[in-house]
Amino acid sequence: MTINEQLKMLPLLPGVYIYKDKQGGILYVGKAKSLRTRVQSYFRENAALELSKQEMVKHIVTIETITVDSETEALILEANLIRKHQPPYNVVLRDDKYYLFIKITNEEYQRVFPVRKIKSDNARYFGPYSSARSVRQTLKLLRRVFPHQGEKESPREVVFPHPLFTQSDIGQAHKLPLADYNANIQNIIHFLKGQRQEIVNVLQRGMKQASAAGQYERAAIFRDQLMAIERLEGDQKVYLPRKETFDVVSIARRAGKSAANVFQVREGKLLGKQTFLLQHRSAASPEDTLRQFLLQYYRVAQDIPKLIFIPLSLVDQDTIATFINQKEPISFAVPVRGKKKQLLELGVRNADMLLDEQDAVFESQTKARLALDELLTAIGVPTPPAPASIRVEIYDISNIQGTLATASMAVFEDGLPSPSKYRKFRMRVEGKPNDFAMLQETLGRRFGNHQKDWPMPHLVIIDGGKGQLSSAVKILRALSIAVPVISIAKQEEEIFVPGNSASIRLPHTSPALHLIQRMRDEAHRFTITYHRLLRSKEQRRSLLDEIPGIGPSTKKKLLARFGSLKGIRAASDEELAEVIGKARLGKIRDYL
Repeated sequence: MTINEQLKMLPLLPGVYIYKDKQGGILYVGKAKSLRTRVQSYFRENAALELSKQEMVKHIVTIETITVDSETEALILEANLIRKHQPPYNVVLRDDKYYLFIKITNEEYQRVFPVRKIKSDNARYFGPYSSARSVRQTLKLLRRVFPHQGEKESPREVVFPHPLFTQSDIGQAHKLPLADYNANIQNIIHFLKGQRQEIVNVLQRGMKQASAAGQYERAAIFRDQLMAIERLEGDQKVYLPRKETFDVVSIARRAGKSAANVFQVREGKLLGKQTFLLQHRSAASPEDTLRQFLLQYYRVAQDIPKLIFIPLSLVDQDTIATFINQKEPISFAVPVRGKKKQLLELGVRNADMLLDEQDAVFESQTKARLALDELLTAIGVPTPPAPASIRVEIYDISNIQGTLATASMAVFEDGLPSPSKYRKFRMRVEGKPNDFAMLQETLGRRFGNHQKDWPMPHLVIIDGGKGQLSSAVKILRALSIAVPVISIAKQEEEIFVPGNSASIRLPHTSPALHLIQRMRDEAHRFTITYHRLLRSKEQRRSLLDEIPGIGPSTKKKLLARFGSLKGIRAASDEELAEVIGKARLGKIRDYL
């Protein structure tokens, strides 16, 4: 069926239209109040389309439609389909699955921790947050001011340090009563919603009541919490004399990508910013860029104010407002002067900074890939055809004084490190360990046991000379693994290739040499870090670890209650029995 024939059959109803190419791939998803009117406008002569849409129309072969009852329903469906399929001619919020939220669980002792995904589990969520670092810093602050449990702890075993005590005074810690715990959670909710004055009021009231009742230690806790919040409030920049609450959305645009910045003003104070990347065709219109960001960001945003300032008006902004929050009416406005206009311009500068960072990353990625191509050419390894990513695995052994032998596998993709794919190995080799045997064990475990789980590399690099290279080649051949492998020796920075008697020496100014040195050093750093961790754990072992029936949980309880081995020895049988029970009391006494 031709395009003209399909156009004639379109309904005059609200809904979503989907453009597909000859392979059936989705090019674009849009919504319309009248599907026939909107879709036909793309195919008229002299249609006023931006360049990217003009290009798109040339590739449309099939038009699919989904009718709904209203324009708002069409908007919801459009947003869901764009998020699911990420069509190339739509504006897409990049990596929106991976932004962080703060989750507060729905249980007796509620837990507070960061997550990447919202679930239908009756929990409370705040976000999304574009900076994982700022989320973790915020939670660290909140845990110090309002003690609460994180993701991993068991509700009945959580012990909280008294706010007046230092970490070394952990033996004086106590469990928070449920009422106090719930008060802390409520204060955390106020904090995340920007209701700082609510926290101040609650803490001031609690401090007065505790003092009046002669509970001076409790009053001191409220006082310290109040001082911490007031210090934070003092650092918060006041933007407006009135206690207004709103968001300011700014957009910065460049060819092929844009960035959006959201300033969150609550009760007249600028609480924070979130900055996000968007990807699109180079000629996407400013209206379409803004519209799609609003739909995709506020689709998951958990704290939506009643007023949102935007840089330009949109034709369907009332429908978008209904889509964003169907429970309470919200509105959009375009600031023209004053503090709100200044915030809008400041947001553009923040979004521009993110684009600058991305340009720098792109330049770094380009240079890294060129250096990798140069390295592959120098060692005679063919470059995989684009767009395949080139995976390089680098192996290093750590064997300090023959103890706690470890190995590591660092992974670089297209010349850049991929830390999430690094792996570490605790050696199982018996007898006095040596680098050759440990290298063979490491490669045997990686390619023998995990060959199906991990992608095959395009190149393996061994930290060492000819001997290490020979050991690596031997085990790979035994496993029938046909992967190019080389080694690099530290002293002269020589590269050894199987079958070549002479080493390869790259010029000192060569980007390929700098890249392979960086790979080798990164693998070595990762191994040493793991080795130090194991040594640290070994040093922290105590006599408690040697007592049968005393596991990590019981050990934690004992140290939390008595502080040290000395404190445990000095404790009475009744005190010990309260923690571990009478059955294990004899074992503790025998060993200590």
